[in-house]
Amino acid sequence: MSERGTYDELPPHYTDDVSNVPPTFQIGIHVSPPLVTLTEVQAHLRLLSAFAVLKSHVERGMEDPQCAWEVFLHKAVYRFDRFMSGKWTGPFPSWCEEVVPPLDVVMVWHTYLLNPKRYYEDSIRSETTFARRLAAMQSMPITLIASLIDPVSLEPTLPSYYREAFFELTSGLQFMYSIHTRTEDVVELTCPRCDAPNARVPWIVSGVGTGFGEAGFTYTCERCEREFTRAMMGVRKFCEEVARRRAGEKVYFAGTLIDGKEGEIVAKMRSFHIVQRIVHMFKLSKVYEEDDIIFQATELAKNMQWSTHEIALHVHHALIPQKKFRHGDHFFPRVQEVFDAYSGAGHASLDLVTCILHQSVFLQALEDMGWLDPRRFHSGCAQAPIFRAIARYHAFMDLIVAKNAGFLIPTLDIDLVWHTHQLSNENYREDTLRLLGHIPGHDDLLQPAVFQEMFRATATGWMNRFAKGEY
Repeated sequence: MSERGTYDELPPHYTDDVSNVPPTFQIGIHVSPPLVTLTEVQAHLRLLSAFAVLKSHVERGMEDPQCAWEVFLHKAVYRFDRFMSGKWTGPFPSWCEEVVPPLDVVMVWHTYLLNPKRYYEDSIRSETTFARRLAAMQSMPITLIASLIDPVSLEPTLPSYYREAFFELTSGLQFMYSIHTRTEDVVELTCPRCDAPNARVPWIVSGVGTGFGEAGFTYTCERCEREFTRAMMGVRKFCEEVARRRAGEKVYFAGTLIDGKEGEIVAKMRSFHIVQRIVHMFKLSKVYEEDDIIFQATELAKNMQWSTHEIALHVHHALIPQKKFRHGDHFFPRVQEVFDAYSGAGHASLDLVTCILHQSVFLQALEDMGWLDPRRFHSGCAQAPIFRAIARYHAFMDLIVAKNAGFLIPTLDIDLVWHTHQLSNENYREDTLRLLGHIPGHDDLLQPAVFQEMFRATATGWMNRFAKGEY
């Protein structure tokens, strides 16, 4: 979407002074102070510009730039997972330069935060190290991170010794990421079938596409000599959560705990029903010891034929028993969420690689508008488009209330401010629940025809609500 209209076409209850943001905004029946500041949006733009520069470095000179970028993203997601699940000796320290992870990991974290319900659910649905880290890092210190990016080159500044050491001790990985991936680059993975460590899994397999950084990943375990895939790693993750829940640990299945619209914890019993269904179907014995958890997780995965589809069938029958599932049927959205959550490796319930790829489209649109140019919004009148975007975002929130809509289509400038707001997960939840009564989220996977229809409806609602100006 392109930026349209002028500042003079803002709704009448917003100031025409482009040199600042009004002290309050009307959102439904509420009068609210600004939810996002100029400094935060400027810092966010610098970070997005750094992502765009990083992407250009990865793709430069490559025979298949898109493939190179996807491999890099798989590596970045792996590094994020290691950082979030690695060893910290105590609670997460206060934000300062030394605890900020490298840019590739920040990029993954940034995208995760743009999925507020999934991020929040993943932070509370278990007591794993990963979940606790998500909770501790639910608000991105955007101005601090932007200060670690050179304002001219948009490259990360050189990290301090302490910053490098913190990341490397936590993740067990080098701080500096590799822009390009060679065929000899490897990663260590645990076989989901036998739990053996496999220390030499390639990131890429030239001409075949079966490396861990590629879509067709498959690998033959060095110990049990059986193949495993990314989907099988997801099945093992689900089965281990079943076993841990039965052993008395606090575990709720991804996609089942949070209400779809309000984002509240409403469905603790869903996990209970899923486990009861699985126990009944497979006649599972009681889990007592940690060793039993590993063994039973593997046995359950075998019974489920290492199939995510099989998991989804049991979830369907547990949550929607009155609706018989027939071959060729589509899963209900709630069941599909669970299916998606356990379709890949890692702790996150999202396919973060795909999410970042969708964000790349947004980045390109901002770049086409010239908004990623570091000289664009340096001072004074040059900042008017950002002030205007902030005002329009609050009007957009007001429109959601007026139309009682769960989801509207934003213009690009509104979307930028919306994303900036979402980078503080806790504030975003509290603000939207207080002002809107629910937590609006994005749907980046709408079909073009549906997208265009919803955009037209949003534009019509905007013009009817504010009585002047194009959306």
